[in-house]
Amino acid sequence: MKESIQIFFLAIVLSIGFVACNSGTEEIEKIPAIANKYDSTKPTSVTGIIPSYGIIDEDFIVEGNFPGKLEDMKVYFGDKRAVLISTDGKSITGLVPKQSDGYNPISVVVGSDSLTLEGVQFKYKQSRSVKTIAGRLGVDAWMADGDYSNVDINAVTFGEVHYVGTVKGRNEDIVVMVETGWGNRVFIMSLDDSKLQKVSSPANLGAPAVPSTRDKFYGVKMRGDWDGNDHAVYVFSPEESWAGNPVGIVITNADVDNTHGASSTFGEDDNTLYWLDNKGRIAEIDLAAKSYKIFSAADQKPGSINPDNYGGEIKPKDGLAINLPRNFGTWQDSYITYSKYHNCFFASFSQEHAIYQLTKSADGSWISTLYAGHNGSGFTAGNRLKDAQFNQPHGMVVNDMGEILVVNRNGQYISKIVGDAVELVAGRPGSNNPLVNGDPLESRFNSPRNLAIDFEGNYYIAGGNDRTVRKLSIE
Repeated sequence: MKESIQIFFLAIVLSIGFVACNSGTEEIEKIPAIANKYDSTKPTSVTGIIPSYGIIDEDFIVEGNFPGKLEDMKVYFGDKRAVLISTDGKSITGLVPKQSDGYNPISVVVGSDSLTLEGVQFKYKQSRSVKTIAGRLGVDAWMADGDYSNVDINAVTFGEVHYVGTVKGRNEDIVVMVETGWGNRVFIMSLDDSKLQKVSSPANLGAPAVPSTRDKFYGVKMRGDWDGNDHAVYVFSPEESWAGNPVGIVITNADVDNTHGASSTFGEDDNTLYWLDNKGRIAEIDLAAKSYKIFSAADQKPGSINPDNYGGEIKPKDGLAINLPRNFGTWQDSYITYSKYHNCFFASFSQEHAIYQLTKSADGSWISTLYAGHNGSGFTAGNRLKDAQFNQPHGMVVNDMGEILVVNRNGQYISKIVGDAVELVAGRPGSNNPLVNGDPLESRFNSPRNLAIDFEGNYYIAGGNDRTVRKLSIE
């Protein structure tokens, strides 16, 4: 089929490039009109599609008898409309659209006529892959600061990559990467031109927080007790060449007892930034007023859990309901993200191997409810409260469909919460050798830390000890 399409387009290309010689003058022939093969003595019909299976953006040809112009025609795969390229009245050529995995019916609209292809369906295979976009997989070769000056992203090597974010680029997103460990550096990776830029930033910056405008990002200084400094808030924008500038807000160590905080996020508006420290405290940062409020774990109210959903009686832990997190970890073992789909926050607490739902109530207090896990470390798919297991959950992101992807650092895998179920998305639980890309379930990770999502729904993974940023594509 693809050969017939290539021949069709080759004929057009040759006709464009045809040059006629006449009395020493050159004349470029205009593109000839495509011959109309529509048979007016026969009814409008659809007789077949070539091929009957494929992936996104592959060529297809619908065969039949079609009157009218291309702009009057539509082809649907299920409920997804295809981009059409040409028609000659006997066939319609187009590109396979993104659609549901599996078999989908074909329908054609020609003017006021709606036609279906009885007994024929198109078998669609969704694209899934993991690939490295920056760094060298498993190569522990930290590059000195002087080695970075808009270098090719395929040539660099990193230390531990802990955090990622995405902001708006020209055509593709720009990936923000934060290297910690002994590096403590912030990089901007342009996917439009495959270049890397090290930007001016403070040391010990946490995960980037991106507002809804996606034209900048914010970061909060992460570590408090290691260097005695407070937690200053910084903004990075292209107008300042992505250099980190303080916004005039500093969370003092006195207010958070010299703790650490690895992540921050925006909620419903771009004026308030929420920062979570490793003791479960939430800093509500008002960027306009340049002020903040601290809500400690003691200020959070336990939420309610239906015992039928949990699988039994809710057992107290240290005199408190287990749906109020109490077992905290080290400086980067708590992450927070916001879900516009659920209209609430989610926080991971790796020492409890659990995800909590955090909701701000009308009186300004916070309600904390166990959302998934808390069944010990490991990996078990199934009901998110009865069966599901995580293994040191770290970074999280929520897509437009409300699916929550979770990086499991010690488990070496990425899991997904869909409704009341948890399933495996990428990696092999408990295995980090050999480090490979490819099919997500065949790929291997080494202490992954964090992930972000771009405008097309692709995921970018801060690989931790992988020393890379990798792209996870799942339609």
